[in-house]
Amino acid sequence: MSTAIDRKTLLKKLNTVKPAVSAQSYIPILKHLKFDGKTVTAYNDIVAISVLCDSQGFEGCVSADLLLKTLSSMSAEEVVLQNSAESLLVSAGRSKIKLPVMPSEDFPFVPAAWRNSNKILGSFGVSKDMLTGIKLCLLGAGTDTQHPAQMGVTLDPLFSLECAALYSTDSVTLSRFTFGTDMEIPGDAPVIMPTFFCEQLLSMARVCEDVKIETYTGALLAVFSDGSMLFTKTLVDLEPMAFAEVFKKYVETDEVTTLTIPEAFEQSFERAVLVQSAEPQFSTSVSVVSKKMTLKSTSKSGEAEDVMSLSASDCAFYINPASVKRMLAVTSKIAMLPKVVLLTDDKQEFMHLIAHRSA
Repeated sequence: MSTAIDRKTLLKKLNTVKPAVSAQSYIPILKHLKFDGKTVTAYNDIVAISVLCDSQGFEGCVSADLLLKTLSSMSAEEVVLQNSAESLLVSAGRSKIKLPVMPSEDFPFVPAAWRNSNKILGSFGVSKDMLTGIKLCLLGAGTDTQHPAQMGVTLDPLFSLECAALYSTDSVTLSRFTFGTDMEIPGDAPVIMPTFFCEQLLSMARVCEDVKIETYTGALLAVFSDGSMLFTKTLVDLEPMAFAEVFKKYVETDEVTTLTIPEAFEQSFERAVLVQSAEPQFSTSVSVVSKKMTLKSTSKSGEAEDVMSLSASDCAFYINPASVKRMLAVTSKIAMLPKVVLLTDDKQEFMHLIAHRSA
């Protein structure tokens, strides 16, 4: 006889794997969740998420949408799952519903089985500092599908003898986060972690911070100590940008003098974004004359002008105000450099470069 399971606990586990359910219907099985009695897995042909889940002996594939809606519609604290002639019977109090089931063997991917049958190239632990860096670098990750190498965060394990670095770019901005580590990756090659993989890694790490990432040819697998797994395919021939060289070209950190960001900075750039929100391309005029910085934004929606004190050298250029505004919540210092604006934190662990053009 099946035993009851906590409905909210089950829903929480299903919602954890839900992001890996396919949004397309041309391969029906990919819109299903696979239960094997110990885990529940979702896979969309690129990414897979698997978590431990007691399904009370039920094994099979059931529509993710139908099961989630069924459980959400019930108010009982506990539910019972039972196999019933090619269907899943979900019971809660006096409520019962049968959901169609597809065979387990039709499901195309299981992370644990894939892991056991593929050769690992290397692995590294994910520290709290690294998670912080991934979160920050995602703010500047690209979204252009024509440049897949920019759609994520790149790990460089050889930033220095004791530090690794995380990078991201969207062609106009460049982010870097450095953190102490003793990680060793065979070949010491940079690792490109796709945006979706990074987002799910951060989400799942809120529940279990003890995680390591294994690298394979054309794939990454995050393995959590609680039994959860996060898998993603990667492009084998994808080459990351030479981030360290680009950074060195624009900024030498030992020679850069940073200034505290003025209190009025965020509100000023917020107004610039507001005025230019209807424009296809944002472009705000920035000028510094005699330690006074002036922001001017003009569009069909109106005009905005702000003046504030900033002890920087005289300069003039145009910049995308949205690129500045999105980083102000995580930075505290600024430097006006010849070709870029540098935003950084007090320790300069996180640095964000924003390219500008001459006025």
